[in-house]
Amino acid sequence: MSDRQFVVGRPHFGRVTRTPEENAAALSEARDALATAVAADPTQPGAADLLDATVDLAEALTIAGREREAVALARPAVQLARDADRTESLGWALLALATAEHYAGLAADAEPDFDEALSVARLGADRVLEHYALHHLGRFLVDEGRTDDAVEAFTACLAIREQLGEPRAASTRAALEAVLRSRR
Repeated sequence: MSDRQFVVGRPHFGRVTRTPEENAAALSEARDALATAVAADPTQPGAADLLDATVDLAEALTIAGREREAVALARPAVQLARDADRTESLGWALLALATAEHYAGLAADAEPDFDEALSVARLGADRVLEHYALHHLGRFLVDEGRTDDAVEAFTACLAIREQLGEPRAASTRAALEAVLRSRR
């Protein structure tokens, strides 16, 4: 993956990017996983999960800059997770949807989806989903010009990532420091 740009005031603060070749490979892998999930016998243990494969493809589309396609894929995945009462999948689907909406310029849709993903994570005590949701929410808040709220999100994310020994703590620390520098 390419370096992230933690520059406040530029569009898409800290957005994850890939080279065109990396995007092509990631999209191909995600499509293959989805095709495998579609073809799998759902009664067999270890069969690929259609819902999770759909969310993974939506994430790959977002990173590839194809946010509208990602929204179109993630929105029904959220509903499917709700209908199936799949709370963990719901949280990740909401995060994928909110991130795609953020980068598609759909801020009014993104914020409640980020908030719900965070709520699902906290209700389920899913610390991994929680730190991802907080980091993505922080980037969204920077892009919306709400740096005080972004500092709060990044600070909470960093605390969880450090507690878990998560290597992504360095990225969150860099994002937090960039936002704090911008406020001086």
